[in-house]
Amino acid sequence: MTKVYVDAGCIWIGDPCYIMGDDASNRVTDWQEFCKKLVDHKTISEPLGKGVGVLVDSGYGDGAYNVDYTTNSQGRVASVTVTFIDSMEDDGVWYED
Repeated sequence: MTKVYVDAGCIWIGDPCYIMGDDASNRVTDWQEFCKKLVDHKTISEPLGKGVGVLVDSGYGDGAYNVDYTTNSQGRVASVTVTFIDSMEDDGVWYED
């Protein structure tokens, strides 16, 4: 297990080749441009277009969230799970262990 640290209240899941670099098909030049595309931000959304990536709201905002993964018999990653709210959460206030 590892942690991912969040300062934007969300996590992006997607291939960076689609949004970074001059030849990216859905290029975002900076953080402000990315944020402008979050107008219809929901719990889970695709602000840069279908199939480009998924933006997931972290639930309570900034913090350190646990990331677990499973592998198959060949050692390849089969799944990834990010836990935003767990037993340490109390009435909307998140505590880091």
